Amino acid sequence: MILISTYVLLLICLFAITDFLKNRFHLDSNNSRKIVHVASSITVCTFPYTLSNVEIYLICFIFVIITSFTKYRGIFKSIHSVDRTTFGAEAYPVGVLIATYCFLPLDKNAFIYGMLVGGFSDSMASVIGKYYKYKELIFFGQKKSLGGSISFFITTVIISYLFFFFFGIELSLMSILIIAFILTIAELVQTFGVDNVTIPVLSGITLNYFKYVT
Repeated sequence: MILISTYVLLLICLFAITDFLKNRFHLDSNNSRKIVHVASSITVCTFPYTLSNVEIYLICFIFVIITSFTKYRGIFKSIHSVDRTTFGAEAYPVGVLIATYCFLPLDKNAFIYGMLVGGFSDSMASVIGKYYKYKELIFFGQKKSLGGSISFFITTVIISYLFFFFFGIELSLMSILIIAFILTIAELVQTFGVDNVTIPVLSGITLNYFKYVT
């Protein structure tokens, strides 16, 4: 319980600090939201080495409640104050929970890879797509952009190459490009923050497919 409490307090402090920075430096809500998303993803990458599956499930359940309550009460505007309808903040802990169920404790690499792609690539797509609205597309009433998808693809390629090199996973450049393309299409067609649930899991699945089949 000590580790669970530590992680919960750490992430709540992250929300509070980002809220302070947003107000102090007048950060755009989209940018402050992605700061939290990336920092949270990095934190979650340590879960397999410090927590059991049951402990991770409990943390995820706690944060579904916290994110839902703070959104309802107007707290932590750094993660909730965006100019579109999204359930990304509430969906993210669900994505972590499902990825935990699918990959842990046996496949830490797939779990961590999914968290990194979900954190970094998704954030780059959101930031670049918002400020460089190259060829906007509409899916289910929400705007996406080709520019955002290109940035997601490039970021995923970079993350994949560095991740595979660091963990000694041998995959060809073509496999990396195909993985990045599959995940980019998946991110492009999903709206309302649903990709926070699906991208981490799909990333781990595609990694394992190309690692064991190709």
